[in-house]
Amino acid sequence: MNNNFSRIELANVPCLCIKPSIEEDMYPTIFLYHGWSSKKENQQLLASILSQNGYQVIIPDAIYHGERNRLRFDNKKELEENFWKVVIQSVKESMNIIQEAEKKERVDPSRICVLGSSMGGFSAAGIFAHNPNIKCLVNINGSSAWEKAEEIFRLNDGRESATEDELKEMLEYDPIRKRNQFTNRPILLLHGDSDSIVPIDSQRYFYNEIIPLYSDNPNKLQLIEIPRMNHYISIGMIEEILNWLKENL
Repeated sequence: MNNNFSRIELANVPCLCIKPSIEEDMYPTIFLYHGWSSKKENQQLLASILSQNGYQVIIPDAIYHGERNRLRFDNKKELEENFWKVVIQSVKESMNIIQEAEKKERVDPSRICVLGSSMGGFSAAGIFAHNPNIKCLVNINGSSAWEKAEEIFRLNDGRESATEDELKEMLEYDPIRKRNQFTNRPILLLHGDSDSIVPIDSQRYFYNEIIPLYSDNPNKLQLIEIPRMNHYISIGMIEEILNWLKENL
């Protein structure tokens, strides 16, 4: 592990934390959420870049990932059965994680961003929707319209449509159903337009649905589509994030 990182526990969840080199009383803080089959340690490069630009970064292990009991990630059935459980659990436990971080890690409560990629983007969107005190959201190659994403996943996999029971809890936490919580809160969506893992369609759907909420501040909502890019994070994406954070966090 990078020596600049410290392992901490917040609300009994193992996390990594990296602080900026400049000492401050309170730090603008980014809670960074990883993707399916990943873990907190795999996010150290991105977190290091963010910290070098003045942000404290806290990376939790999602349930069933990293230190929290691993799944058989190469088993498609395990993905189908556990994906939404992992995402929803990240949303449920986020409030306690953030509250404890504010007490222990000098988090500036007025300058919090939640950022995630892939599955972590789903989680970040749900956390943002259910925690109105979080200032801004960055969602990379994820989705903020969960029902629409599940519909696309099932269509692409040739599976039957989800039943009402299967959708019940997911719909309760679906960010788009909390759209009135978003008004003029900064949101950056970055997505490859050739993403074969999480197709961009559900993120476009979300963007178009909430545009009316940003009529007074259209620059607060951005969807940046990267041509011909599959399910990756590019240097260009990171540059976009850094420029956007300077304006919004």
